[in-house]
Amino acid sequence: MKERNGYLFVGEQREKKLAQFTGPLDRLAAMVDWGGLAQAVNEATGREGERPQGGRPPYPTEAMLKIVVLQQLYGGMSDEQMEYCLLDRMSWQRFVGLAGHRHLPDARTIWKFKELLAKGNEEGSGAHALFDIVHAQIARAGYQASGGQIVDATFVTVPKTSVNEEDRKSLNEGKTPDHWTAKEAAHKDTDARWAIKGKNAFYGYKAHVNVDQKHKLIRAIEITAANVDDREPFEGLLDTSEERLQRGKTAHADRGYHGQAQRDMLKANGLVDGIARKDDPNKFDQSDIHERNKALSKIRARVEHVFGDIHQSSGKTLRCIGLNRATAQSILKATVYNLRRWMVIDRRGACFA
Repeated sequence: MKERNGYLFVGEQREKKLAQFTGPLDRLAAMVDWGGLAQAVNEATGREGERPQGGRPPYPTEAMLKIVVLQQLYGGMSDEQMEYCLLDRMSWQRFVGLAGHRHLPDARTIWKFKELLAKGNEEGSGAHALFDIVHAQIARAGYQASGGQIVDATFVTVPKTSVNEEDRKSLNEGKTPDHWTAKEAAHKDTDARWAIKGKNAFYGYKAHVNVDQKHKLIRAIEITAANVDDREPFEGLLDTSEERLQRGKTAHADRGYHGQAQRDMLKANGLVDGIARKDDPNKFDQSDIHERNKALSKIRARVEHVFGDIHQSSGKTLRCIGLNRATAQSILKATVYNLRRWMVIDRRGACFA
């Protein structure tokens, strides 16, 4: 039967149908204290501070935060793709809080906001402040870090920088080749490094994380060049506070963290050794080591679920140059993962498709 044009309740029916898909965004808007997130970022970056008179005021920090969260929630889109989707989708405009506005943030505005989050790359930077305040809100909701602490690392690749052998040697020594112009240096990633794992080579960075065993939430994160040994940031990622130890004392890690120094460090901090062992060259029978590793791997596998979720939802490759930007974007991915995970473990929430 041919449908009549101008059906009286078509708008109402479409809104009802749309609500089935925007439900997760509605719940996320209600669960998170976005004003608190915006305040933390403003304090860390100075955004929305006193400005001289004249000119159009910046878009609200709360709206910009929601935009970069949407970028990661739906596949790690480029800034240009995000600009288009924001113009095209009324539901996203409502979530961001800019529905009905004459102007919406363009790709350049989104890029500049992310640059602001990356500024400085110290503990008080915008990206770190955002991660910390989301972590605090999740804890206040009743999801404190519990069970063991699972530490692991994953490679984060970036576009390859083509340089000759001499320039590569200078970069590995922490120096910028003298013959590079300022423009040339700005378009080459001088912080990324090559690393080999098994038979595969990776170029870029490495994200080191601490995930709690019970909730699979990222509790700490550090970004380094890809060639940094996993054991180097290990101690700094662990939470050795008395409050945390009361909720779980075991520190889990794979064989890449094996070493007497790491075991001594765990013991000194009151943590139980859950590090997988490498084969003992002085023993013929390795069955006890293999059995121990197998038992621990069932727990340690939970961190692989975290990496898999992030890589599937927002990709494994970053579109950026330099350690500062890689750190900010990786922390943003971890923050959005925690928001998604919060939705999953909270009975009121639902997982994003």
